[in-house]
Amino acid sequence: MSSQYTARLKVLQLPDEPFDENRLPLQIGSNVSVEHYNDFLNRCESSGYKFQLRDNGDVFIIDMAYREHEFIVSLLQDYFKIPNGGVILNPPIDVVGQPFHYCPSGNGEKIAPDIAVYPSMDYIPKPTLPYPGPPPSDINAKLWRQEVRGFRVWDFGTLQTGSQVASECNAPNLPAYQVNIPVSDVFWNPPIIAGVPVVAGYAEIVPNTINGNNFNIDLYQIQQLSLKVQDNN
Repeated sequence: MSSQYTARLKVLQLPDEPFDENRLPLQIGSNVSVEHYNDFLNRCESSGYKFQLRDNGDVFIIDMAYREHEFIVSLLQDYFKIPNGGVILNPPIDVVGQPFHYCPSGNGEKIAPDIAVYPSMDYIPKPTLPYPGPPPSDINAKLWRQEVRGFRVWDFGTLQTGSQVASECNAPNLPAYQVNIPVSDVFWNPPIIAGVPVVAGYAEIVPNTINGNNFNIDLYQIQQLSLKVQDNN
C-alpha cells in the first residue's frame, strides 16, 4: 500500500466516541478521493451510518439508523409498494433499502439511498446491441439509469423551521403536504445512443398490472409517525 493511500485512510475513520443525531452532519474525513471513499464504504457498509462525499473531498456522516429514521424509511417503502397491488413475488416495481448505486453525476462515487425504487427486470428492454449495452446503475446489475428530474423540499414539522410558530401541516390530506410522484417515472427507459438518452417522441410504458397513476405520500402521516416513535422511546 502506498504512503499516499495510507495517509488518506488515516483522515477517513469513524469516531471513537458515541454520538447521536444532534451532531449530524459530522465530518470524518477530508481530501478523500472517490476511489478511497468507495473503498471506505465497502469496509463500513454495515456500520449503521449514511455517508456523503462532497466535491472538495470532505466526508460526512449525514444520517444514522436510529429508531425514528428506520420507522420512517419503512413507511416510505410501503408507500412505494402500493401500486404493486399486494403482489410480493416478482412485483412490477421493486423497492429495496440501501443498495449501492453509482451516483448519477457519473463520477464513479457509490451512494446508498434509504430507498431505491426501480422496475422489475422483466420490464427492462434488452439492448439491441450486446455491447456496450446500458450504463450501470446498481453496481452488481446492468440497468437503464433513470433520468434525474430535480427535487423539492417540504417543511412539514409541527413547527416552522427555525421558529416556535406552528406549521400548517396539522391534518391529513392537505394538498400542500402531498407528494405525488408519477408511477411512470419508474419506467422511464428511453433508448440510449452513444451514451445519450433519446427522449424525442419517447413515452414510458407502464405495465397494466400497476394500480394507480401516482405514488401518493402524505407528509402529515410521516410527521405523526415520527412523533409516535419519539413518544415510545
